Amino acid sequence: MSYPPRRAKPELALITGAAGGVGSATARRLAEGGTKLVVTDIDEDRLAKVANDTGALAVPADGTDREAIRALVARAVEELGGLDTVIATQGAAIGGGAHPKHVDSYHRALDVNLHGSFYLAGEVLPHLAASKGSLVLFASTAGLIAGPPGAAGYTAAKAAIIGLTRWLARDYGPKGVRVNAVCPGFVRTALAAGSMAHLAEREGISLEDAYALSAAHVPLRRVAEPEEIAACCAFLASGDASMVTGHVLVADGGGAAVDASTVAFDS
Repeated sequence: MSYPPRRAKPELALITGAAGGVGSATARRLAEGGTKLVVTDIDEDRLAKVANDTGALAVPADGTDREAIRALVARAVEELGGLDTVIATQGAAIGGGAHPKHVDSYHRALDVNLHGSFYLAGEVLPHLAASKGSLVLFASTAGLIAGPPGAAGYTAAKAAIIGLTRWLARDYGPKGVRVNAVCPGFVRTALAAGSMAHLAEREGISLEDAYALSAAHVPLRRVAEPEEIAACCAFLASGDASMVTGHVLVADGGGAAVDASTVAFDS
């Protein structure tokens, strides 16, 4: 079999969760390369700013509503003339443990962090099969190792995204579609800010010190910037990743590589 031709970079892309830190950074990264964009989020005001900055079409939508997602994808395909790239950065850190009183939070965490991506995949994959395109889903290091306290639903959802990514890669690879996932650790976004504010209050330290404390045993000794995760998305969607599918790209400064039982030896 000969090497199939691949586009060098995304040309027609849909980005969900685009009002957030990573989503907006990804939109800006692709726009700089000339990609035509449709961006979506539930936060209309912030989404409008991202669209204004990138020349994208903003289509506000609830990413957990299947009918809204169907309408969103139809609008994106109509506007762009097709789709060759979909990057689903939608997500939220919704707390709750295994106690029965947290059942509603658990289901909400699954809706936002898992079910929305599942619904989206079902709508976009026929279009990506037509274009031999790429789908990038968002997991987290919480899907590889236990997430923070009080994040049962979030952790379960992100682990499920990894399984969903691999299954979609297997099922749609023969159709020419690549499906990959990004697993960030902490990133300087609004999603992380809540956890950091809680840590700062608990320890009586500044927000900046809370970020430093959270990264104290991460090999790179820092958390990520949104632009760094956007670069991972751009790579997975590009022709440079033409043989990469079913992959989980961990971008956490090396945190998931560390054996927790050895951190006591760090100097």
